[in-house]
Amino acid sequence: MVLYRKYRPKTFSQVVGQEHVTQTLQGALKTNSVAHAYLFTGPRGTGKTTIARLLAKAVNCEKNMLRSTGDESDACGVCSFCKEIEEGKAFDLVEIDAASNRGIDEIRALREGARFASARGKHKIYIIDECHQLTKEASNALLKTLEEPPAKTIFILATTEASKVLPTIASRTQRFDFKKLSTEQVVVKLQSISLIEKIKIDESLLQLIALQSEGSMRDAESNLSKLVAFKGKEIDEEAIKEVLGFIPMKIFHDFLGLIQTKKTGEAVSLVNYLYESGLDLDNFVKGLLGYTRRILVARANRTPTVDPKINTLAASLEGKDILKLLNTLMRVQQEMKISPIPQLPLEIAITELTQQ
Repeated sequence: MVLYRKYRPKTFSQVVGQEHVTQTLQGALKTNSVAHAYLFTGPRGTGKTTIARLLAKAVNCEKNMLRSTGDESDACGVCSFCKEIEEGKAFDLVEIDAASNRGIDEIRALREGARFASARGKHKIYIIDECHQLTKEASNALLKTLEEPPAKTIFILATTEASKVLPTIASRTQRFDFKKLSTEQVVVKLQSISLIEKIKIDESLLQLIALQSEGSMRDAESNLSKLVAFKGKEIDEEAIKEVLGFIPMKIFHDFLGLIQTKKTGEAVSLVNYLYESGLDLDNFVKGLLGYTRRILVARANRTPTVDPKINTLAASLEGKDILKLLNTLMRVQQEMKISPIPQLPLEIAITELTQQ
């Protein structure tokens, strides 16, 4: 089993981050005031579906208590209903992927099914993932069900694009906005997994994995799984470069140094070397944007960072030059998508930046 599935939280207390969501839901469970419909929004891999399943477990848990405190704000994780949900066998939990089941027929079938009482538990729970992809007709059909919800039925809608959900649907739900996880939160979870799985990997490399995941715990755990499959239980920086396309910070520093000293030919040669060695130039430009932003922030704050190379560039580059570089790189990122020669937009930008 891949790591993100193996280490998916089984109780609210195991969820990393999203305390504003888990604490509110636990409060509703304690006071028996669970809503009939929820809207979970936020970036991918931040726990929307996981917390939806945890809520489904908690409302139907046979013991309905925390083993440590004895209150009724979490699932026990050991009763038959909890186990059925974990194994994907629970009849009272229906999960629908709206990306592939987006039509009105699917929602009509949902409405028909919602009319019947739950098979075993107290509630029947419907989780509709990527709900923003429902057709207009399907959304209107779902709206009718949310307006007159069947008794003992809970709807949990999840989406990465809340702006595309009909306002009339959103207004009939309790909305929770999920946040991207911090690098530190991801690293702590990866350290815990590495310890249990006996994976030897430096903390600095876990930070690289966490940075590349961009706040998605699922992406970070998936990348760790890929590294283990490629390299085994001892992972080094070379493996991360090979599998994840990681670009060392030194390359960004060297590139910006060539731009600063107006060495056009050497900067173009570096780009061509990276391209010919198999590096994804889109990832390079994306990483370069992030690196340049760190320089901008360091210059604006006027306080040293932990990276001395960032401090050096922040002190030597003018603010207007940093802004110009950022704007140019953002333009390059768009032009690379339509360019027949991938490195050409970057080569043109180098010439503009170094020969003016």
